[in-house]
Amino acid sequence: MALLATWMSRLVPLLGNSTLLDLTLPGAHDAMTYDLSTTVSDGYEGIGPVISKLLHGVSPLIAGEFVRQQGQSQGLNITTMLDNGIRFIDFRIMYTDAPKGVFDRDWYCLHGCQTVRTAMSYLREVRAWMLAHPTEVLVIWASRHGDDSATGTDAYPSTTPAQRQQFWSAVNSTFGALLFDSSAGALNATPVAELLRRGQRLVWLANDWKESTGSSARALDSATQLHNQLSTSTDNVPATLAAQAALFRAAPQQREADKRAGRLWLVSMADAPPDGVFEEAALLRFLPFVAKEKHARQCAADLHIPGLAEWCPPTLMDVSLLNNYYAQRALEAAYLDPAADLPHAIYIDAIADGGAIRTGTAPLNPLRLPPSVEPSSAAASRRRLGSHETVGYAYVATLLGANLRRLCAAQGAVPSSACASLQAEVEAARALAPLTLWNDTERGRLDNWP
Repeated sequence: MALLATWMSRLVPLLGNSTLLDLTLPGAHDAMTYDLSTTVSDGYEGIGPVISKLLHGVSPLIAGEFVRQQGQSQGLNITTMLDNGIRFIDFRIMYTDAPKGVFDRDWYCLHGCQTVRTAMSYLREVRAWMLAHPTEVLVIWASRHGDDSATGTDAYPSTTPAQRQQFWSAVNSTFGALLFDSSAGALNATPVAELLRRGQRLVWLANDWKESTGSSARALDSATQLHNQLSTSTDNVPATLAAQAALFRAAPQQREADKRAGRLWLVSMADAPPDGVFEEAALLRFLPFVAKEKHARQCAADLHIPGLAEWCPPTLMDVSLLNNYYAQRALEAAYLDPAADLPHAIYIDAIADGGAIRTGTAPLNPLRLPPSVEPSSAAASRRRLGSHETVGYAYVATLLGANLRRLCAAQGAVPSSACASLQAEVEAARALAPLTLWNDTERGRLDNWP
């Protein structure tokens, strides 16, 4: 949709002196997981570097497909995400051996498993997209596992400052003058119109900023200039929705406080499954004939959704779709509440075409489903997934509408004709993927709970 691919340019007549911290950016959590290999990355979060190194060598043969399935939360490639309006990229990286190889180290993206291609190959695609869309501004946050304050080898295990700065040098060479330069003024004091005039349209947030970038003015320090806030708990939907409602009601004040401090306020609406779900899914995958019903029931119980009896989400993507089903309610409620607002950026899983987040039951471009859940025919697929398999919610259009409401309100009681025209386009885009609730107790979707 043309509106989503160039939505920032459409807002230019309304921006005035608005900065990037006066907007809400639609973001993608674990953005590069659409292209994971079956090789566990060095520096896998939660295990030590020695075990991680051992797993790297054996994972394609032993459990690589399962680990990959537990890491994939996105199905669209990076260019398609940008085309669909995504403007914040959660870009997770690690210095590691090449997939299925040794002694060929480079920086790859990761989430458990590492990507098929190097991190820089994806960034070159970003650069090509930005050159083709000269009115769009993008924020990329580089980290290993979404930790905004880790430094040194806590941030990137078994690496040296020289290796980390080598990656930054490649980023600098690739984007050059496109990178925002804070030496010319702080982000919270630089209007978007000025970013466009300078051509500095990429804001790079760096974990381990001092050592990894040499304290470069062309990168921002995520430890001091990013406020990363989690808002979900997959095993407690009622508490999550209540917390998100409170967060969005307090957003007008929080937005201003973080803007004054020069921090980008980022809220995660993504979540990992409870540990028990991962464990039971592994048992069902590798020991399918040992107490299968018991493990399925325990897995379902760990999610604490009424009526969910025996389904165990087999992949992270299945968990993401379930999480999105309830997240859409929080976003819609905030959009319709004139007293509420949204943060500077949100990131979430399972971005779909049209800037939607998928809330239905069909995984987006699954890298591979376990044989136990692969349908044997299209008819079996329809029976298993029901009539809501590809339903989604208009995520990007809703956030664009929140931006429009905020900018037009600043014009006073009589907004411009540009506001009315854009508002009509936004509502038309939202109508293509409205909030949709239904009852599917077998897959945890309820229309009247909590």
